[in-house]
Amino acid sequence: MDLLLARLIDGFNNGLVYGFLGLALVIVFRGTGQVNMAQGEMAMFSAFTAYAFVAVGLPIVVAIGLAVLVGVISGGLIERVLIRPLGHGAHNSVLLVTIGLFLAINSAAGVIWGGDPLTLPAVVPDGPGDYVPVFGARLRYQQLLLLVVLMLVLAAIFALFRYTKIGLAMRAAASNPESARLAGMRVDRINGLGWMMAGGVGALLGTLIAPSTALTTGMMFNFLIYAIAAATLGGFDSPGGAVLAGLLIGLVENLLASYVDFIGPDLKQAVALVILMGVLMVRPTGLFGTKKVERV
Repeated sequence: MDLLLARLIDGFNNGLVYGFLGLALVIVFRGTGQVNMAQGEMAMFSAFTAYAFVAVGLPIVVAIGLAVLVGVISGGLIERVLIRPLGHGAHNSVLLVTIGLFLAINSAAGVIWGGDPLTLPAVVPDGPGDYVPVFGARLRYQQLLLLVVLMLVLAAIFALFRYTKIGLAMRAAASNPESARLAGMRVDRINGLGWMMAGGVGALLGTLIAPSTALTTGMMFNFLIYAIAAATLGGFDSPGGAVLAGLLIGLVENLLASYVDFIGPDLKQAVALVILMGVLMVRPTGLFGTKKVERV
């Protein structure tokens, strides 16, 4: 039973990361109707940025705040310089550009900081004895911090889209940009805001998980695969659905890898890919996504 609880907590911790990054993907999609394949690399670069701020003597909390600010600004610049000139209907072109951006950011981080793993300090105590016992299993303070921050961000995003004019404008601009523009909305600025928000959320994730993993240029690649699966399973227009789906995928893939012999650690990613394919075949809008109805 202790081993089962430990594996459940490990899966829960992984699911937090999947859901957090999936939330950033949903923010971009819900605000602009576009999928940002470079979201993970933007988070990784922000984590390196926080490391650079710490290296010059800034406290870790200040470094994370500045890294989030860099993520917000970077998201806005990417949208303005690379995405906006493509137009609102060029979804395939945007996808290709973000893939190219993925490669560019990864290469730039490697050139600036090298390929050796680096260490980013944790905000909370992260020593061997810094954990909360849960029925014999261990839930570390860093993981609790990630859970609290994720819940706060999710609540803020939910309130933004549900109760504010800005959130309503973002939903309208993503759903029907032409009608939104005719209604007087500045669709380009609204899209830029979505990219800025996602850049900030991704930066917050990258800086919070970096102390628990090696700070390398490849730290977010596997997480991105799971995050896309989480956003697809939960629904690309459902922030809460993406988070819940991320937690579900984390639990399922960890349990299957632990108890199904032919899967094991080597085929853990296949679980996310199978879930992704199954959802696309049965329910393309995801478990909590909104079906789009068109009148002819």
